[in-house]
Amino acid sequence: MSIVKQIAVTTPLVALFSLAQSPGPAFAGGDAGGSTGASYGLSNATTRSIVKTLSRGGDRCSRQPAAYRCDCYRWVYKRAANQLEGNGAYSEAKGALEQVERSLAAVVAQNRDSTQPTRRRALETYTPVKPAAIPKVNRAAVQAMAKAETVLLRSPANKQEHYTRIAQAINSNKVLLRSALLPGGVIRFAATLITGFLQKA
Repeated sequence: MSIVKQIAVTTPLVALFSLAQSPGPAFAGGDAGGSTGASYGLSNATTRSIVKTLSRGGDRCSRQPAAYRCDCYRWVYKRAANQLEGNGAYSEAKGALEQVERSLAAVVAQNRDSTQPTRRRALETYTPVKPAAIPKVNRAAVQAMAKAETVLLRSPANKQEHYTRIAQAINSNKVLLRSALLPGGVIRFAATLITGFLQKA
């Protein structure tokens, strides 16, 4: 076989092999990872799923009785972190969400009100804290969320677009919690508007 014919035969095979060995586009960012929250790599679908869990969950928790609110948020962050299980592209986000969950679990355990029953929602059980401890517990939750927000905003440049959206959802949770510490409904109303905007994003 002549050299020309050998090149004609082998070149397509080499190109095909190289394509098979190259990483998929989903791992470079953007929305190449598919249309479901279960897609791997950075994707708009996955980020939207996390934002929706945080924003809708936060809105629901804000309507819980004050004593149960913090543990409700714990479940929200647990669910959000679980959605990223096995997706290494979101490792920093998963770690930040898990840290919030652990912080909330600790502060709820330290201030649990054993005189009140737990509340159930589907498979979730919310533990109450003592009435006198509610302001302290809420402040601790706000601090934990602020730390997670900082971690996300300091993420690598190629993850900034996705992590900033998650950080914004966490910030809306912070606003809801802070509004519970202040008189009047102006801040609560503003937080509701923010949550509604994030759900549509």
